[in-house]
Amino acid sequence: MKQTHHIQVLTGPVQGGKTTFVAEQLVGLKTKGIRVHGFLCPGTLDRGRRSGFTLQNIHTGQQLAMGSETKQTGWLKYKRFYFNPAAFILGRAWIEHALSAQADLLVIDEVGPMELEGMGWSEILHILEHKTGMIQLWIVRQDILPEVSGRWHIPEQAVYTKKSLEKLFETWET
Repeated sequence: MKQTHHIQVLTGPVQGGKTTFVAEQLVGLKTKGIRVHGFLCPGTLDRGRRSGFTLQNIHTGQQLAMGSETKQTGWLKYKRFYFNPAAFILGRAWIEHALSAQADLLVIDEVGPMELEGMGWSEILHILEHKTGMIQLWIVRQDILPEVSGRWHIPEQAVYTKKSLEKLFETWET
């Protein structure tokens, strides 16, 4: 699993299947004995429109409602969604556990506009930027990729599409 940069990025369009693709690919990595931690945030659809998100622990399967178009008491409004503060606390705890468990791969889904504005996972991403002991896979929308790459110093050769990342995963061994 040796890479030239510890942060790898999967990019693609909004609702382009990035989360689903990674979930499918992780099955194969786990069967190779690769210790995968972190989280995915699959979306929920209502009449073809994204209506919410769930925070899902890759290692344990634990889930927590993360975002909703519907107003929720105590949740933070950002653009058209309300976000569950408890989900960010739990996600950070999962990341800290991955660091202490010496995971081979840490998945962060997703790094988006909130992080670029200093919210969401921003604080922990600044820590992860300097944690070179494990490969990290960050999922990033293609329309904000230049900003994310610049902010967290991610080189172009560490950026993948679904097709190129699939080829990379095929080469990974423990």
